[in-house]
Amino acid sequence: MKILALDKRVEIIATEVCEPFMVKLRSDGIIHLHTSSNLEFNIESLKQFNSVMGKMLNYKQTPLLITLDEFAIPLVETRVFWAKKESCPYALADAYVATNFGHKFIGNFYLKFNKQGRPTKIFATEQEAVSWLRTFL
Repeated sequence: MKILALDKRVEIIATEVCEPFMVKLRSDGIIHLHTSSNLEFNIESLKQFNSVMGKMLNYKQTPLLITLDEFAIPLVETRVFWAKKESCPYALADAYVATNFGHKFIGNFYLKFNKQGRPTKIFATEQEAVSWLRTFL
């Protein structure tokens, strides 16, 4: 699968399903985590994602692009957990793509009230998020 992003061809070089997440390693070195709204996610599923991400990256760090289905809303305890640096030791930075009001509202709340352990920003588009994440490569 090829994706045209920022005038550079990006290939997906590895894909893993770690329910409720789809995890993709992009050829530019960014990990893309997409959360499905079909299954609830919690701290345990985030820990499982960390295991998958570590294996994909040979236990090295890289930037993390995060997208969510429209109705995938993280619970308070998962947001508190995820904000901690040790919750995701392989992420250099988190870029969230918030495409609807609910995600923007929760994202802004998350940034304001949860002290992030790594650089974290919310973007309106995937292109903006990827551009920012590439500064960490």
